Amino acid sequence: MPETIKIQTFDGVNLVGDWTPVPTTVGVAILLHTMPQTRKSWAPFAQVLAKHNVASLAIDMRGHGESNTLTSGEKIDYKTFTDEQHQRYVTDAAAAMDWLTGKKYPKNQIIMVGASIGANIALSMLQQEPALAGAVMLSPGDYRGIDALEQADYVKPHHAIWAAGSDSDDTESYEAAKSLINVAVAERKSFVPYKNAGHGVHMFESDPKLMESLAQWIKESLSLPRI
Repeated sequence: MPETIKIQTFDGVNLVGDWTPVPTTVGVAILLHTMPQTRKSWAPFAQVLAKHNVASLAIDMRGHGESNTLTSGEKIDYKTFTDEQHQRYVTDAAAAMDWLTGKKYPKNQIIMVGASIGANIALSMLQQEPALAGAVMLSPGDYRGIDALEQADYVKPHHAIWAAGSDSDDTESYEAAKSLINVAVAERKSFVPYKNAGHGVHMFESDPKLMESLAQWIKESLSLPRI
């Protein structure tokens, strides 16, 4: 069972997360949900990651789930956010990473995993923290002023990059995933195309083998020599 943890961001948001450690770990995945979902949308995948010796930290990003208050006590709700406030989800991801480094996990053993806007945040973290192992993106795109394709410019050769999108029913995300993998300079990168498979974590339902194959890819990526 995961452990419920609490984290404060530098700009005064109380975050709640699920920490799933494993006895022998090759690294950690930070799991970032889509809107309007919560950290619980990652619960099945967190268990699959654990079987592959990958620990995980899934957070409710600000305004979602239990991450609904500021340290001042003021309530917050993503439904009222401006685009600028949505863009601060990257601050939540950074706080999660800081919590992990505080537990002595090196940045190069941490991989960002996100769905939809969470995918864009995952990729943007590579600009802030180039030492991270890489980013996994389910249905990236251009959301709330965060353009995944622009963020691809900050990918380094040592990063591991994985992206998936579904054509026909989610063409914009499909094209974004395909394009960013094409332009990224990562030596280890993979684009997984789907058709009529839904958006974000719904692709797990469309392809029952995806959780296992993605967890294995993450494990292999975290096991590679890093800077």
